[in-house]
Amino acid sequence: MPVEVYPDIADNYVQIISQWSGRSAEEMEQQVSVPVEIQMFGIPHLTTVRSESIFGLSLVTLIFDDQSVNEWNRQKVLERLTQVNTPTGVVPQIGTDWSQTGQIFWYTIRSTNPAYDLMNLRSIEDWVLYKEFRKVGNVVDVSDFGGTAREYQVRVDPNKLISYGLSISQVETQLAINNVNAGGSFVEEGLQQLNVRALGLYRSVQDIENTVLTTSNGSPVRIKDIAVVDWGPGFGWGTWPEPIIVPMALL
Repeated sequence: MPVEVYPDIADNYVQIISQWSGRSAEEMEQQVSVPVEIQMFGIPHLTTVRSESIFGLSLVTLIFDDQSVNEWNRQKVLERLTQVNTPTGVVPQIGTDWSQTGQIFWYTIRSTNPAYDLMNLRSIEDWVLYKEFRKVGNVVDVSDFGGTAREYQVRVDPNKLISYGLSISQVETQLAINNVNAGGSFVEEGLQQLNVRALGLYRSVQDIENTVLTTSNGSPVRIKDIAVVDWGPGFGWGTWPEPIIVPMALL
């Protein structure tokens, strides 16, 4: 008989998650949670709307009656999300389609090799293990947390910044506009056409260090003149200085 060991007795629900870095709980409630709630009202079979707003995060939970079909509920929520007016940079997303009783497996990534720190382990999880587990039939989600995500870090010296008459916003702008690829036309060579491309995406610490910010007395001022560039652990949601622990869930 198709009877689950741990039957899911939870209500039919859909969660909407929104992140807005650096914003207070009050701002999250007024500018994100409330607009999302207003657009969700009136969906057929919707019985309860609950929201929680904390620093930088909004979580809206929609509960539907037992006569509804969960896939249909999620589709209607996605349709309504396109009508929500949120601040620039805030993209509400619906949570994965599983509950706590759907968790089937937990695994922890550890290493006794000193060459593999938490950043290396997190990279292995994000770029190798995650994709392999998602290929397994009926696995709906792999939720990883822990470890530290690897990122480029530009640590600016305030005194050098002032001496060159620069601001943090100028540094950010130059880093953004220099970290792009560009496409051009083509060059004819005999009967062939060679496409022209400009490759500008950063590929190493040295590429960032050599980014030109401005000129001083005819000489270029580069990132390495006002800052130290290096790899470092990322900060934000999902990064903690501990081993990576990952629950897997079945649909």
